[in-house]
Amino acid sequence: MPSAVHEAICDLFRDRPAFAAELLADVLGASVPPHTEARVADGSFPQNSAPALSADAVVELFSGDTPVLAVVVEVQLALDPDKPAVWPVYVTTQSRLSKCPAVILVVALDSAVAAWASAPIDVGPGSVVTPWVVGPSAVPRRIDPAVVRDHVELAVLAAIAHGNDHGGETAIAAALAAIRVLADDRARCYGSAIYRALNAAMRRTMEEMMQRSHAMKEAEDEFVQRLITIGQEKGVAQGVAQGVAQGVAQGEARALIQVLAARGLVPTDDHRARIVACVDAAVLDRWIVRAATAATVDEVFG
Repeated sequence: MPSAVHEAICDLFRDRPAFAAELLADVLGASVPPHTEARVADGSFPQNSAPALSADAVVELFSGDTPVLAVVVEVQLALDPDKPAVWPVYVTTQSRLSKCPAVILVVALDSAVAAWASAPIDVGPGSVVTPWVVGPSAVPRRIDPAVVRDHVELAVLAAIAHGNDHGGETAIAAALAAIRVLADDRARCYGSAIYRALNAAMRRTMEEMMQRSHAMKEAEDEFVQRLITIGQEKGVAQGVAQGVAQGVAQGEARALIQVLAARGLVPTDDHRARIVACVDAAVLDRWIVRAATAATVDEVFG
């Protein structure tokens, strides 16, 4: 039975199929045809005899209504000597079904498994299928703080691949900050997968990060409520409420507080007041970028 980590990695592609094209082009340097849309396709392959074949995920890239590339995604967390025999079947069958070229994209976050999966598959004289493989060395250890929220899936993959490495807490913190923008069920799924992939020491580190983040969120909620109360007493509740709506309700101020919490940086009341009072989204974005690498809270404000 597939593990929770295996299924969560598959969900990265099922939830946002464009991730397959991004891995091929941006991480592996593959030549991906211009396209306007990525869609999840049926991953089952009809066979005349048992056993039935089924890929972990299939993504079709379209230019308008025309399919231009089919990507068969396989998540390999361990060696499986049967897979090299079926991967060429996946490629040729999906090419026929999608009516366009097809490739096999293997996600293998263990170095030995990645090396094994990368071997060209000889299917006969002059016929070779070579999988595109995302191994741990291909997954960045650090996601640029400026783009981490736009690359949630890559941040999750990085935390799973490198969370146990020296300095892995950086990848874990980035992933935790990234998944907070997701719906609760997806955030729980990805967070659980990261946790399951960690060793005991890094699990404790992740737990401490989440506890700090939770405590910071409670402190922020209390602080915002205090501002509203003060505003009501001064007869300016409407102005304060608008500031809270523009800053906190839009997620920017809270995202900044959460990034600080994930990194173990504790803002003072004055810091939090400045964050909550800011209604300029561009300024808040700059502070979030700085928060990912700042050594102190003061450095965030530049």
